[in-house]
Amino acid sequence: MKFSGFMNVYQLDDMSWEYQFGGKSLKAQTLKELEVLVGLYGLKWGVLDKNLVEKSLEIDKNNVTGFLNVYKKEGFWHYRGTDLKSHSLEVLKKKVLSENLDWVETDRELAYKNWKLDLRKFKK
Repeated sequence: MKFSGFMNVYQLDDMSWEYQFGGKSLKAQTLKELEVLVGLYGLKWGVLDKNLVEKSLEIDKNNVTGFLNVYKKEGFWHYRGTDLKSHSLEVLKKKVLSENLDWVETDRELAYKNWKLDLRKFKK
């Protein structure tokens, strides 16, 4: 778990974000989603370290893949909430579907871009 620079917000090992308050927490896949969720609960969203916030926002922006529950970390594509991972999106998709999990595009353009870049990596 890494401190994000935002008050009470931490990045989890699966690259999602958690807002901790008291003994409870709120979780979301992106900082934007988490900020909305925090607001819906009437909780405070604040900045404690601007430099760290900028780094966290950059990490968050670069880790949006266009696929639900899919993130990239250390050269692997991962499926949140599982141990499934692969260097290839195509292989990860097959693993996810073989486990009867959902494979959903959340952003068609971004998913297409990541899919094509990933395929290109293996066709060298």
